[in-house]
Amino acid sequence: MLRVPIRSRLGNGVLGFLGVVYFISATATLIYYIVTTWGAMGLTDYVLQMGLIAAAIGGLFFIAIAKQNLRPSSSRAENSRSAQTAAATGP
Repeated sequence: MLRVPIRSRLGNGVLGFLGVVYFISATATLIYYIVTTWGAMGLTDYVLQMGLIAAAIGGLFFIAIAKQNLRPSSSRAENSRSAQTAAATGP
């Protein structure tokens, strides 16, 4: 998966929250749109529906990035441990 480095935990939390908002709002709007225009869909309706599907996928992408960045990585933990060990042993 594409790695998007965001170092702030708050920034990742906000990104995940916005992803949830995008996904829920796009999905709810798409369902409402399909239900209200079921028998009379034209080309414009299909284009708008594709836009809503793209927004929902974008929300899932935001959630995946935030989840990946909020997960503790082994390399960061390893670097932190080696720095603590070096500080404890002294010069």
